[in-house]
Amino acid sequence: MVNTSAGKRVALVTGAARGIGLAISQALEKDGCVVWRLDREGLQSGDRLLRADVRMRDQLLTAAQGLVAMDGGLDILVNNAGTMTTGPHWQTTPEDFQTLVDTNLGGIFHAVQVFVPHMRRGGSILNIASVSAERGGGAVGNVWYGATKAAVVALTSGLARELGPLGIRVNAISPAVIDTDMTHAALTPEVRARSLARLPLGRLAEVGDVADATVFLCSSAARFITGATLRVDGGFLTA
Repeated sequence: MVNTSAGKRVALVTGAARGIGLAISQALEKDGCVVWRLDREGLQSGDRLLRADVRMRDQLLTAAQGLVAMDGGLDILVNNAGTMTTGPHWQTTPEDFQTLVDTNLGGIFHAVQVFVPHMRRGGSILNIASVSAERGGGAVGNVWYGATKAAVVALTSGLARELGPLGIRVNAISPAVIDTDMTHAALTPEVRARSLARLPLGRLAEVGDVADATVFLCSSAARFITGATLRVDGGFLTA
């Protein structure tokens, strides 16, 4: 084993090729972490890139072997990879629903079971949920998407209780709608206007808002925070 992280915290971010995941990766790097970026496609050149689908446990096991071989262990796990469905409940096909569950829940299930054994005491897990967990689909998702994100909130609390004795904290962030590759098509002018009308701060969320909150929750400044879901929503759920 060759540890090349030189005492720095080692982080892994899933769904890191673009959008929120890329912003989180960059923010953690700026904060001094060694960051492994994991995605199934679209990764650019870099030292610590892992091409894997979070739905595929064998691919995550291979990724874990590479990470441990190079850096010895893990301090931060950000479960960001996800997918979304839109429209009324009846428009979602059984295949689409299964993809939602396999990605938004199964991805966390596999990542936690694969990577937690390699996490060091004092580590932190951060799960990306959504305001749709409390508002049945949020601004652009639908009820089935919201249900998977509500489950992310629930599993965050449960994992915090189970992993606390190991010195591992577990928290989540619930962002309001962000204009990313995943949501852009659904953010029609009408949806955008309706969303802005519900936001007391007067703008949509940005990827940097979520990234900055992630850095805080994974830092020693949040050392006594676990099992929490932080709304990064500009007041969306209070309006």
